[in-house]
Amino acid sequence: MEDALEQLDTLAARVRACTRCDDLLECRRRAVPGGGHPHTQVMVVTWCPDEADEAGDGPAGAGTLERLAASMPALTGPARDQLYVTGLIKCVPRTGGVVRAPRADEQEHCFEYLSREISITTPHWILTVGEETSRFLLRKLFRDLPHREGESLELRVFDNPAFKVVPVATPEEIAEREAREQKAYRDRLRALAQRMGI
Repeated sequence: MEDALEQLDTLAARVRACTRCDDLLECRRRAVPGGGHPHTQVMVVTWCPDEADEAGDGPAGAGTLERLAASMPALTGPARDQLYVTGLIKCVPRTGGVVRAPRADEQEHCFEYLSREISITTPHWILTVGEETSRFLLRKLFRDLPHREGESLELRVFDNPAFKVVPVATPEEIAEREAREQKAYRDRLRALAQRMGI
């Protein structure tokens, strides 16, 4: 049986060769697989690659992770090498060259890849970055929805039998808050990082 690193390499090749979504295939520069530690303690899942991810040669979500680290310094330094970072959507979503929100069918097409990443890396914690990512994944990863519709999800810990899911705000959402709220959020993130062992 292939080891985790070989399985991730095989999966990344499938992502790069994916032709499921006509609009994305027509306008993408490259499909962006995830990357990081093959037996991670913590997986970070963003909504989709940003254009910097697409233009570079790193994993999906790397640009978001760098910005998020300003509020969660535990995601940098030695701990960064222990993470696995990926996007729910593997391509920058565009129509006619214009970046847009991912469609429902694109989310469903890409979820198979994310589900495989989770089963290979077996994380103990999954940080879902942003409201859209969090709500989509909580619906997909739990048999019964673990929250009420409309409830705030940020920094709540949702226990799945295999791992814990923790929704976090995007760097842009954090930056829009007042200084006192930003500090309180960073303090909660630090406490969460200690709990996760990073």
